[in-house]
Amino acid sequence: MLVNTAHLVAGMKLERDIELKAGSYLITSRELGDGTLSDKVIESIQKFSGQIVPERDKIFIANDKLALGHIKKILDKDLKRIADEVVSGKTCPNFLADIDLQGKVLEVMEVLFSNPDIIQLMYNTRFNSGKVTRPLNLILDHSIRTALLSVACGLRMRWTTISLLSIGIAALLHDMGIIQTSVYPNLDSIDDLTKKEVSDFIERHQLESALLFRQWQENMTPYQKGEVFHILANHHHPDPRDSANRNTFLFHFADLVDEMISHLPHRLRYNFTPPQLEIIGQRYAERSGLISVFLALNKLYKNRQSPAWEIISNLAGLFRMQQVLSGDYEEKLREIIAMCPFDSAETNPPLGGDEIPRSIYCRKSLEPGFSCPHMIFSKVEIQTEKGEMKEFLKCGTLGNSLQRLNEKNAG
Repeated sequence: MLVNTAHLVAGMKLERDIELKAGSYLITSRELGDGTLSDKVIESIQKFSGQIVPERDKIFIANDKLALGHIKKILDKDLKRIADEVVSGKTCPNFLADIDLQGKVLEVMEVLFSNPDIIQLMYNTRFNSGKVTRPLNLILDHSIRTALLSVACGLRMRWTTISLLSIGIAALLHDMGIIQTSVYPNLDSIDDLTKKEVSDFIERHQLESALLFRQWQENMTPYQKGEVFHILANHHHPDPRDSANRNTFLFHFADLVDEMISHLPHRLRYNFTPPQLEIIGQRYAERSGLISVFLALNKLYKNRQSPAWEIISNLAGLFRMQQVLSGDYEEKLREIIAMCPFDSAETNPPLGGDEIPRSIYCRKSLEPGFSCPHMIFSKVEIQTEKGEMKEFLKCGTLGNSLQRLNEKNAG
């Protein structure tokens, strides 16, 4: 097991002799007796870390209980960081606001991050895939965040623990195959691919992720192995007629939502198919706000009795956005805005972002001499296109209409 020298702790056991660039050996297993590293030995290793071959700053240690436990602690920091980012709502919308649900999600993640195969795979990808780059970190963060989201949705729908673990494993692995594609590590080059090349890339990285999973000697039933393999091999464009693989559908929608709203190394988003883009618009081939994503899903999946709709509505529930799926939310909101006699009403936050509009303000309220009987002396601070912060007056009449719209079908 290849481990960064910065992550060594006393008690780990050397698996291979440590060779230096000069052709000599820094330390051999024979010199250590049973191969156990002490603090003094680790200090020597770290001192010559940059001269180690075949890879600088890395040595092979036995993947025993102590080593795996220590590496798990390193990976747990990633999990905690990403979970904290979700709960804070600063970098992405918070879908773990329900404290009870949040605790259950983290319990499932603890089981996943205790799996020796996942520990090694996540560690190798984060620290042993060549030079750590921002694109790689964005992909790995997306994988963990999607695991949190898909498990949260599954728990909300009261799915079995086995299903949650299958979906969670798939979430952590689903983009690992990207590392085996020709576009890696220059993932921004995806933006320059033709439609055919994008389609080939999707199929290739799905298959590579599925094959990576198949290499495991994981203690799973044949059914669960097949289930995880199916999710990995079909997660971007699952067959809507395939009712037997609902876990694939759940993961597909969780992955779609996070990819659409998150920062990734490339602008292109490819979870909506070309035929779907014909219906909802080409702008969904790039990053979109959360509300826009749910409005698009609302337009594409009109059968309220379908398994897909159940998943979509539960995802919206996690983000407290059920009203967006009412069927006519966008239309009703635009009707409210159109009622402004001065054509100066604006929503805050704006429609299409990551939050439900909560108030309506008057864009002309700062103009000298302007007055309107619908304005109230309550202000909202808005950032202009130039980055300036200005305070506008709210519209009481339209604001009340917006409040009634939001309360309708809020769930």
